[in-house]
Amino acid sequence: MKKIHVYAPTLGVLLALGSASSFAASQPGVFNVSDYSASSPHTDYDMARQAADAYAAQYSWSTGSVLILKPGQNFTCDAVPLPSLGNQSTTSIIGSGSGVSSIVKSPGCSPGAATLRHSDSPNGSLSRGLYQGFTVDANHIDAAACEMYGMSLTSFIDVSCGNAAANADHELEFGNRDANSVGWMDNIYIYSLKTFDSVVPGAGAVLAPVWNGSALSSVRLINGGTSDYTGIYTRAQVFGPDLVTCTSIPTITPMLNTNKKISGAMVNSAGSCASTTHLYIVVQDGTPVTYGMKFSNMADSHAWQLQALGETTYGIAWMMGSNNNSIANEAPNSGELYGMYDNANGNRHLTPVFKNPAGYAAVIWSQNGTVQSPLLTWGNSSYQAVSGYLLGNDRHVYHDWVIKESTCGSTSSANFLPIVTQRGVLSSSNGVPAGARPQNIEACDGTDAIHWQVIQ
Repeated sequence: MKKIHVYAPTLGVLLALGSASSFAASQPGVFNVSDYSASSPHTDYDMARQAADAYAAQYSWSTGSVLILKPGQNFTCDAVPLPSLGNQSTTSIIGSGSGVSSIVKSPGCSPGAATLRHSDSPNGSLSRGLYQGFTVDANHIDAAACEMYGMSLTSFIDVSCGNAAANADHELEFGNRDANSVGWMDNIYIYSLKTFDSVVPGAGAVLAPVWNGSALSSVRLINGGTSDYTGIYTRAQVFGPDLVTCTSIPTITPMLNTNKKISGAMVNSAGSCASTTHLYIVVQDGTPVTYGMKFSNMADSHAWQLQALGETTYGIAWMMGSNNNSIANEAPNSGELYGMYDNANGNRHLTPVFKNPAGYAAVIWSQNGTVQSPLLTWGNSSYQAVSGYLLGNDRHVYHDWVIKESTCGSTSSANFLPIVTQRGVLSSSNGVPAGARPQNIEACDGTDAIHWQVIQ
């Protein structure tokens, strides 16, 4: 078997993946799940974790411990977080690849906060670790798959987190805004991080609103879908830039036929909207979760290849406090209402790909930051696009936000609006806020027009 050598400076060890057993046998502080047996209700993974965590606690002043996952599923029933020792170390976890090794919540076990969790570090001293080459599957039992708080100089490489319980807040969260600032994440290094939902959603359905003046009178079926809908998780809503003109928002319930395709929608509430030109119906499916990736308090960090799958409300969210991060190739790409949301300052989003956004590709809420060379693309020819970028905060908030070189590839929609503000569609009385600086934004409406063109 080919060896893959990964140097982990936070641990001070050289891990030889592919020869994990011999490595574990020869290195103190390294524990292999394959060497342990289950002891009900604890699984083999749980027993190995107990040993690894105990070693990390005993030697918290040094490198902590390393847990080597076995290939395949590593079931867990315990709800024990990784050790938060307040002494710069914890238990690190290494697998054989996110498509090979997984940590899975055992069916029948009690729900927990997260399947894999590192809690706030005591006394403000942040833990360090390495997490590489595995998937965390909450099995739709736990409230989240991954929650990491109170860490610094920690690396996440080829890690996937998903299958949180229905109506959960997030699949993954890094950092929190606790009162004592011991839950933040600082100088984190991420390469290839993914969130997902294994429930296969329906796709391709297109519904159009029919208005009677300002009220929604009915819903017209344009396309019932190209793949089966779940029914139990299928949802639809009126959405778009003209929602700001609604004194009450219409609500609807999608209906399915016996072939599991959308057959129409029932109007629950007609609502009242002064302008309806830019109002559409968004159909979503799959397990409902608010955030795919939620960075609640992670600063001064580097991330490459973030991929949010699953039809969440927000794909990748940078919350207040997650400042000054460098993010390359993030890809919210599975029908989220808001692909990327940034309410933090100084973040640099380089070459993101917004694929199949159900609503807005990105929501810009903070004072300053950069989105550079983004690509917007979708695969459904009947897609009723909402907008590229929503400047959703008060126009006086923006001081130096740059969105530049935005392109659309070969996709287009006549309804597409490159930029929308808190007040709705751009007009002579609603221009781009002075502190926001769009540069060379392709229209994505089939005209190939470049808006806010900068002459080099």
